[in-house]
Amino acid sequence: MPGPRPTSPVLVRLLGGLEVVRRDGTVVPPAAWRTGKTMDLFRMLALADGRPVRARTLTDALWPASSPEHAGGSLRTAASQIRRAVEADCVVRHPEGLVLEGAWVDVAVYRDHARHARLAFLDARLVDVLDHTRRAETLWAGDLSAYDETAAWARAERAALRGLRSVLLADAAEAALRTGALREAVDLAQQAIAVDPGAEAVHRTLMTAYAELGETAAALRTFEGYRRQLAEELGADPSPQTRELHLRLLRGAGTD
Repeated sequence: MPGPRPTSPVLVRLLGGLEVVRRDGTVVPPAAWRTGKTMDLFRMLALADGRPVRARTLTDALWPASSPEHAGGSLRTAASQIRRAVEADCVVRHPEGLVLEGAWVDVAVYRDHARHARLAFLDARLVDVLDHTRRAETLWAGDLSAYDETAAWARAERAALRGLRSVLLADAAEAALRTGALREAVDLAQQAIAVDPGAEAVHRTLMTAYAELGETAAALRTFEGYRRQLAEELGADPSPQTRELHLRLLRGAGTD
């Protein structure tokens, strides 16, 4: 009789580069994938977070120039190679498409923490916002990579994850500011700006955190840097709300 099915998940890290740890604890070596398309198929299935992905979606993304017959054969070959590389029957065919089963995926966990953090922010549960953000950020090792970095699916997923992270960090910076964790607010706001330099509300958060730390000069430099960026890139000025904050800072600096 066959033994019990292993219950430990395959560990999949997509952020900052693909790393897959088999159920026995060994890491899948790059050569085991055989082709870059096999790796990208694995990435697409992992990003689906346990949901089926239609075969046509996969073949259109990975083998767009091939005939349906040839693309279908390539898909079957790549799926079989994934099973061999991972040493598990982790790619399963369902009526709706292919599914990656029995895997822990860093992106799925990151998304879950980001969702909980957003809900906590809307409910003003600021400590929970910071807790979920810290947990999520331990997973962020860099942007999503792909064998074909120019592929539409890869660009879309990368942009979506960066957008999710931008909101997560911006909310966390504001939560830290409101709870008086001013140095953490500065750090989080700087990270958020690095992800999305045009996020004006985060610049205000950073300016306010610096001001409350007594670092008014840094707050004023933040405004000036953002003002220059807007002028050079869009030919625009900061919003009235941001200009009003800048004016209050100038008045405060004048009374020091």
